[in-house]
Amino acid sequence: MTLGGLMLFFLVLVRVGCIFTFLPVLGRGKAPAVIKALVVLVLSLAIFPVCGARMPAGVWTPARLFLYVAAEALLGCLMGVSAHIVFSSLRMTGELVGRQMGMALAITADPVSGVEATPIGNFCELVGVLVFFSVSGHHLMIAAVRDSFGRWPLGAFLSADFLKAVSVTAAASSFLIALQLAAPLLLLTFMVSIVMAIMARLVPEVNILVLGFPLRIGVGLIGLTLFMPVLVHCSSDVTRATIQFIWGVSAGG
Repeated sequence: MTLGGLMLFFLVLVRVGCIFTFLPVLGRGKAPAVIKALVVLVLSLAIFPVCGARMPAGVWTPARLFLYVAAEALLGCLMGVSAHIVFSSLRMTGELVGRQMGMALAITADPVSGVEATPIGNFCELVGVLVFFSVSGHHLMIAAVRDSFGRWPLGAFLSADFLKAVSVTAAASSFLIALQLAAPLLLLTFMVSIVMAIMARLVPEVNILVLGFPLRIGVGLIGLTLFMPVLVHCSSDVTRATIQFIWGVSAGG
């Protein structure tokens, strides 16, 4: 391989590495750094011959190489972080439901991601991870990374408006998905709160504070159990939305 080919492969490696670092499921977790580096290297070697990457014209200087590396790192981080924000709507759904159920004090550290969350949040994200692999989300993500080289050739610089539009769209989509998924269980726990308030007025002798916590948690867990088929189906939709978002960034909008 010539020097130009090595520089071309290095730019591909930078983009793939930055994307993989922030990708949901694939890039997150407590896997050893050596294993992640090997995976990035293998993916880069597999994508490089088929991505159609071309060396930008012009004389190569250290300053120009630095600018191209920065541009590739920025695009890779944008794609990875945006996909992670969209996929994190499942954890946000569990957080909304768990805190409304009264599990705000039951925060635990997720051994996989290292993020402190309620057990319901960890459970919803785990369901999303299982569904992610069951619908071949990892294959679709790799294909989206490969297709990004078609719309964004090596050396392409992102505009500030595009960065702002992608980040705002990702955050808005994540909040919207989380609220839509959590709405039925939030309504259920809200109805339990209304019943408790009525009981407090009608039967003041009953200690609502002692009775309310186990009642809300029990009703919430029963509702979550009945909600499981919907959660699995919606997790599949979230995976597809994440992939479509990556392809949208790859297509430039």
